[in-house]
Amino acid sequence: MEFFLHGSSRKNPKEFSFKSKVGRKNWGKTLSGEPLKILFLSLLLCVVSFTGIGCSGDSIRQTPEPALEQVLFHSDPLCPGFHLFCSNGDTKSLSFRGVFKNSSSEKTLYLDYFLSSFEVSFPIGVSLKLDGTWFNLRKVGTDYSDSMRISSLVPLDVADKIANAKEITFSFSSREKTTNQTFSSGETAKFQALLKSMREKVDSQSKLNILNL
Repeated sequence: MEFFLHGSSRKNPKEFSFKSKVGRKNWGKTLSGEPLKILFLSLLLCVVSFTGIGCSGDSIRQTPEPALEQVLFHSDPLCPGFHLFCSNGDTKSLSFRGVFKNSSSEKTLYLDYFLSSFEVSFPIGVSLKLDGTWFNLRKVGTDYSDSMRISSLVPLDVADKIANAKEITFSFSSREKTTNQTFSSGETAKFQALLKSMREKVDSQSKLNILNL
């Protein structure tokens, strides 16, 4: 390879170029840097992406999805007594919650009771009086946030009795006192309808399979 200097004037050469001596036909041709840049960038892209996407046809990485442990269902709320509005989480509201465990297909029903966190010092639990017979629901959790939520397990036999009850009384006990609330006929019908809808949703839920495509 021979190097020549060509300038803008004969006395003052400044331009630097390459000329090949391989053949006479290539003499006088100045090599452009653009093809070399493109080739270099292509090779660099393949090297950088080798550990990721790569330069082969297999350009999609498969990421395993986490196993789905359970499916939750929430019913609409019931607010016994006089309430202008009734929303989920309102003070002294009731709602059902259903849990379907995907691993074992186990189905569980809960009754959630909401109270103001400033009203009760220490909650004990809730009970239901169904046609004159009291049923104590086992407390499984107490959550504190904007309001206090007391979660109680509803066994299947108690759920059946709720569905067929003509009179329902709800009772809440704390360390200080016990308060009872007898449902009206309309509240009883709505309470039973919420439970029926919840059971249908949980019973119709089937096991979910996660496919990694």
